Amino acid sequence: MMRRSLVIAVAVFLAACAVAARADDGVDQIAGDWQQIESNAGACPKCRLSIDKRGPSLTVSANNGWLANLVAGVTSGSTTATGVGHWRSGVTGALAGRSFNVEFVLKRQRLYMSMLVDMGNGSLRTIRGVYGRVWTGV
Repeated sequence: MMRRSLVIAVAVFLAACAVAARADDGVDQIAGDWQQIESNAGACPKCRLSIDKRGPSLTVSANNGWLANLVAGVTSGSTTATGVGHWRSGVTGALAGRSFNVEFVLKRQRLYMSMLVDMGNGSLRTIRGVYGRVWTGV
């Protein structure tokens, strides 16, 4: 009976390690610099994201004025990251200072973003974008 309990405990431990390793792989795959390819908010060829690894989580900063904290994982075989963030108050326009929920899905070397912004008046605005890796010319 003791041996069986030990075997079960080891199996549970190994399964937990496998799940944690897949989450870390997801963090590694999404981390780095990304360039906007398209967006429903308008073309912005200079818009960039920098996604930094912070242990099992990620921090995203966008050069157009927003920040977010994410947790990565694997969902239906795709690397995903979800979290919350805010637009800086110094940004001009209706998004200034607004908070949002954001989700990223990595598919075939493209990072798909869906951001749901609380507009403060009971309405929500959805911003979608597609990003590719920044090419450094090396």
